[in-house]
Amino acid sequence: MTRQSQHSQHQIFWRDPDLPFIEVRLVHDGRQVNHSRHWHETFSVGIITGGRSSYVNGGHSEEVEQGSLVVMSPGAVHVCNALGDGTWSYLMFYLDAEWMGRIQADLRGEAGSAFRPYAKAALFAPRLAHIGTQLFAELTDPDSDRLQREICVVDFIGLLDAELAPGAVAGEGSGLKTERAAKYIDAHFAKALWLDEICAEANLSASYLIRAFKKRYGVAPHEYQTNRRIQFAKARLRDNVPLTQVALEAGFADQAHFQRIFKRLTAATPGQYKG
Repeated sequence: MTRQSQHSQHQIFWRDPDLPFIEVRLVHDGRQVNHSRHWHETFSVGIITGGRSSYVNGGHSEEVEQGSLVVMSPGAVHVCNALGDGTWSYLMFYLDAEWMGRIQADLRGEAGSAFRPYAKAALFAPRLAHIGTQLFAELTDPDSDRLQREICVVDFIGLLDAELAPGAVAGEGSGLKTERAAKYIDAHFAKALWLDEICAEANLSASYLIRAFKKRYGVAPHEYQTNRRIQFAKARLRDNVPLTQVALEAGFADQAHFQRIFKRLTAATPGQYKG
């Protein structure tokens, strides 16, 4: 399905039918989009990417700046507006509360899908803010696929949860279960995989699987799949198979997509490699 975004001079809204649990808003100049007090049905996370703003969330009030994150539970009345004359820019992630509750339960090794409110309304965490901006780049990258986008969202939420609720994250998953996940990807690398099906094969939750997989293989499952596709493609190119056929067999959307990913991972085009 096609990802959707609505653009204006000052802001972009992004959503994807394959990821119905998340919506993203990028505001280039927050001085043009002043808010009144309001609330969301979603769990909402804002990342200040430039300038400063006031931030009021219930009884909490402070000034936030670039590198800060603001956190709003579902139903929390809040308002954020620019301070000073400089440009104020930010990213907002709106996450379905029930989906977020399931991720929180996975991270804690608990049951249930009820959202668990965080005590912190804001934090200054430049590294996490940078990861959040990278997440937006992944979501809007035309070369990213469904599995990659979903894993990046779950990974970011895991890091955010660790900052907001330290000590709540459960231990790592079994090595044998992680290897089962890798073998499943090996056997189905050309497919557009769902994260849920890999988790079912490994008998691990999404957040648990991603952490354990990274620890075992050094990359996330979608990166492992992409590398597997490229290794397969190199073998087929050595057998002198035409580039268009290789791209199709390896699971790429088209030859242009194949060319970009191949060059990104090998620093050579498929034609150069084939010789």
